[in-house]
Amino acid sequence: MIHLSKINPGSNRNEDNDLATATPGMFNVNIPEPKVLEKGRFQCPRCDRTLRSRESYISHVMARHQISLSKTEILQQLSSVPYEKGFHFFTEPGKYTGITAISLDEFEEKLNTVPAESVMFHFQRQDYQKWLMEVIGDDELAKRIDKIKETEWDSGESLRKVLSLTVRNAIAELQDASLQIS
Repeated sequence: MIHLSKINPGSNRNEDNDLATATPGMFNVNIPEPKVLEKGRFQCPRCDRTLRSRESYISHVMARHQISLSKTEILQQLSSVPYEKGFHFFTEPGKYTGITAISLDEFEEKLNTVPAESVMFHFQRQDYQKWLMEVIGDDELAKRIDKIKETEWDSGESLRKVLSLTVRNAIAELQDASLQIS
């Protein structure tokens, strides 16, 4: 995460002067770190749009991806659900691993412990996205998982890492947003 208190939205060269020139009132706004491409271009990790400057990237994220959830919605996404509504990990139809996650935190934790074939099984069926949208209420995270391309992983283990990082980042963003709304 980039914190605007640490970068200057108007400069992509001189970051020593950031605090002095950042727009007033923009401190503690969280912006995901962009992918830095060749020729000084920045790629948005949420929608893959390529922008020409850090300023353009920050403006894009602030306008297009600003989290506009209420405190109640954020707390709902971070809270536990009943066991029956938890994410039950299988390795194939009818073959339950005995592992269930009942919150986003547990989901991220269990992604790192379930068999790799379970990670692949659910990813291929889009089960993660369905659970996140229908039970947790996190459409944004479901969309991020939808955008994970096969070129980003080559095995169940590398998919596990990509998924875990994606979920961990989403949890951190929700926690930051809940603190800002307080």
